[in-house]
Amino acid sequence: SMRTHKMLFTVVVAVLASCSTDGTSMVQPGSNGATAPTIFVPETVAPMFDESVQTFLVGSQAFESAGTLPIQYTAQGTNTSPPLEWGGVPEGTVDLALVMTDPTADGFIHWLIWGLDPLAIRLDPGTVAPEAVQGTNDFGIVGYSGPNPPPGDEPHLYLFRLFALDAPSFDIDPSQDGVSIIEELEARSIGVAEVFAFYGIPES
Repeated sequence: SMRTHKMLFTVVVAVLASCSTDGTSMVQPGSNGATAPTIFVPETVAPMFDESVQTFLVGSQAFESAGTLPIQYTAQGTNTSPPLEWGGVPEGTVDLALVMTDPTADGFIHWLIWGLDPLAIRLDPGTVAPEAVQGTNDFGIVGYSGPNPPPGDEPHLYLFRLFALDAPSFDIDPSQDGVSIIEELEARSIGVAEVFAFYGIPES
């Protein structure tokens, strides 16, 4: 009946207009000068990035962004490629590509890889998918070669750039020089995510 509906409506309004214990009306956290809610960030998250937040990001479980690259991923260690994870791949991405360079040394190329599945969310240490293509780095080696800066140099910066490509990359010729490959990847890119780390060798 009409009367029941009216009662229900009154109850709902009463709940919405509920007051705090001291009689003042409560507001949503963060509005009208109320304290913003505390955001809890867990120390370890898997996957690393929240797919519901569409920001293209790349990171690593092995090192902090702007931190130090652990020695096992360098020429002084096992020279293994580090693990990388990403999220928020832009809509329209058909391929992913990864480039690792040393901007401290005129963009010296350590790793070139393309044809990565856009649905993939990570690269494990020392491994790449069989369908991916790797170019020749500036050491003259196909695949990954880790940092090997001159002893006594200020730590070099190692930049990992993950490109989201809106055109297939299987036609890129892996035998051409690395700079040309990077130019081709940049031309097809609709988004770039970056993370970097430092590594230096003390003077003996």
